[in-house]
Amino acid sequence: MNKYVLVTGGAGYIGSHTVVALQQQGYTPVIADDFRNANKIVLGGLRSILGHDPLLYPIDICDKQALTDLFDKYTFEGVIHFAAYKAVGESVELPLDYYQNNLFSLVHLLQMSVKYNAKHFIFSSSCTVYGNPDTTRVTEATPLQTAASPYGATKQMGEVIVKDAAHT
Repeated sequence: MNKYVLVTGGAGYIGSHTVVALQQQGYTPVIADDFRNANKIVLGGLRSILGHDPLLYPIDICDKQALTDLFDKYTFEGVIHFAAYKAVGESVELPLDYYQNNLFSLVHLLQMSVKYNAKHFIFSSSCTVYGNPDTTRVTEATPLQTAASPYGATKQMGEVIVKDAAHT
């Protein structure tokens, strides 16, 4: 029986490496990526490493119906969420786009994970949640500061949303 794991942003740099690692550990990764922040050339590399075409759904994960269709098709053991807008400078120029994309996608994924009982959820956060820290050594115990950009703010809010969703 296949153990499916949804990898959003699975055609990106970190996502594609995660897809390979998941398969090596006996999971069947399912990629959801609309290629806004990825290059389709990665698919050839994945094909070469995996020995087959990856399971790919070129969907916008802000599209709740597309996510519902995907969760209807597979029973996911878990979700690894890498898909997000990620450019700090651009986030200052387009803050509402960042809030919409990064937060709506996360909320939709969490809603689907709860509804369809995906037991594991990994959120790709960022060191930007620490704002401009008082020390150069940053650990998870470092106090959070005010985010220095809308991108950082979406990651801070994302962590709060994930924490709250874990209690549902």
